[in-house]
Amino acid sequence: MARGYDLTSDAGTKEYLRDVEIEYQFQCLDQKEVDGCHRLGEFLENIRKNTTAAAAIYKENCDKGNYARSCLKYGHCLNFGNGVKEDKTAALQYFEKTCKLGNGSGCFYAGHIDLKLSLAEGKTPDKAVQLMSQSCDLKCSEGCFILASWHLLGRYTDKDLRKAFELNQKGCNLENVGCCSNLSIMYRHGHGTNKDLSLATEMKKRAEQYSADHLKKQPVLKVNE
Repeated sequence: MARGYDLTSDAGTKEYLRDVEIEYQFQCLDQKEVDGCHRLGEFLENIRKNTTAAAAIYKENCDKGNYARSCLKYGHCLNFGNGVKEDKTAALQYFEKTCKLGNGSGCFYAGHIDLKLSLAEGKTPDKAVQLMSQSCDLKCSEGCFILASWHLLGRYTDKDLRKAFELNQKGCNLENVGCCSNLSIMYRHGHGTNKDLSLATEMKKRAEQYSADHLKKQPVLKVNE
């Protein structure tokens, strides 16, 4: 789209969005580009507010295109009933597929759902622990934080302060505020590592900086890529 648009007017904005939608439709339906299909799904969901159409796009792009981000999106649709009937079991399946495709967020959400389902059935949530570990390995900082918390408390897995320390290190390096805060406390008290007040202060400062940075970041839907 090389032409100019007057985005200060309603007419110009509508024309721009119409052309964006046409472009994404061409990328998806004609060119069969999986990233184009995903963008079309996001456009339908966030701009057109048509969650039913968006969910259908995500599902097909996951089922046929094995596009991890679409699998993740469709998992969320199923988990919360957005555009489709809520189905936690099916959501778990799509999150697990996302995980197998190498997306750490998929492992994270699969772990959350598997935990709830396992506890409801009176089962030991070993699979949930494994999924959280995979999510951390795939650089999903939330997974590092959750698994570290479980090891700190001995919840759902063995209590292991050294392991919790290592997971918090990994998560802090991924700019997870909670992990950096945990590291500060662990260094201060010598839990899972040698006591080091200097490093405790450094980790606290990192947590504060990451928190400030996250607040500055505003989610933006990019519709012109």
